[in-house]
Amino acid sequence: MQVSQISCLATAMTRYCTAARNMEHMVMFPSLLREIPMEQQEDSANFDSRDLYDNYIKLKTIRVSLENGVVPLDDWKMDGEAEAGGTGDNEALCYYHFTSLFRILSTLTKETNAVTGRYKELIGMVI
Repeated sequence: MQVSQISCLATAMTRYCTAARNMEHMVMFPSLLREIPMEQQEDSANFDSRDLYDNYIKLKTIRVSLENGVVPLDDWKMDGEAEAGGTGDNEALCYYHFTSLFRILSTLTKETNAVTGRYKELIGMVI
């Protein structure tokens, strides 16, 4: 794993956390997001079909978990094969997980920005 790849992942985490904090600051009344569907955009077809409030809570929770390192102890336990060293290529496995995590963080950042944008539209209609 190269230093540049780890730096890129750290940048993606920072971008997501910043977008989530901006969302939290922008959304003054989260209850306004209840029962408002997340509009699907062409480039964001993989967003789930929950309402904006559910997405807001999910994205906020993920940010808190990323920043505070909150992971249940059960998730830290490894099965017997993994503890024995496994038979797979650890470098390839690590690269696969870093790449997947980078993609997930990028998708979450887009989703966070979409919730913020929809809230701005909603407030613009109400005012």
